[in-house]
Amino acid sequence: MNHAAKQRGLRRRRPNYDDSSSSWLVTYSDAITLLLAFFVMILSVSDLNQGKVEALQQGLAEVNASQQPTTPFTDIKRGLDDFVKENGLEDQVSVTLDQRGVQIEFANVALYDSGSADLKDNALPLLQELSRVIRDVSGDSHMVEVEGHTDDVPITTEQFPSNWELSSARATHVVKYLLASGIAKERLKASGFADSRPKPVAEGESESLEQQRKDNRRVVVAVRRY
Repeated sequence: MNHAAKQRGLRRRRPNYDDSSSSWLVTYSDAITLLLAFFVMILSVSDLNQGKVEALQQGLAEVNASQQPTTPFTDIKRGLDDFVKENGLEDQVSVTLDQRGVQIEFANVALYDSGSADLKDNALPLLQELSRVIRDVSGDSHMVEVEGHTDDVPITTEQFPSNWELSSARATHVVKYLLASGIAKERLKASGFADSRPKPVAEGESESLEQQRKDNRRVVVAVRRY
C-alpha cells in the first residue's frame, strides 16, 4: 500500500471531534419530545376528576401555613357556621373539616323527637339552609352521605322493631328532604348505623353513661369528594 492510500485510510478512521461535543443535545431533545407527547396523550384520554383537582388545590394551599385554602367545603362550613351562630344552635349543630370534605353533625334533638323519625317543624329552616348551601356551593363531583345513629337503649315498636330501623328512617327522611330541595338523587346516600358506631370519648376525659348516650343520638351529613 503506498503512502497516499495509508493517509486516506487514517483520515477515514479519524473521529469527528467537532460534532461529538453537541451530539448529546439531539438525544436530549428527542427524550423531551417523547415525554411531551406522552403527557399530551395521557391528558387527551383521561377523565379529569374535579374532586382530585380540589384536593390538590387544598393540599398546595396548606403547604403555606399563612394561606387558608378556599374550596367548596370551606364555603359550606363558613355558610353553616354563620347560620348556626345567628340562630344560637351551637349546642345542637357542629361543622368540621377533614381530609375528605366537610361534616355536619346534628344532635338528635335538633331534628327529631325521642323515638320518632319525623322531622320537627323547627328543624326545617336549618335543613333548608343546609340544602341551599350544598346546592349552591358544591358540585356534581361531591357526594352527600347522611348517617343516622342512636344510643344503645333498645327500641321495640310496631314502626321501629329495633334501632336499626329507627336510624335508617331518620337518615332517609333527611335524604328525602335534600332531594326535594333540588339535590340530585345520584349524589345522595342514606345509612343507618343504630348504636354500632358510638362517638369516641376524648382521651383524658370521662363522661357519664347518660352523656355518652346523648352524644350518640345524632345525624351526620357528610359532603365528600367522589
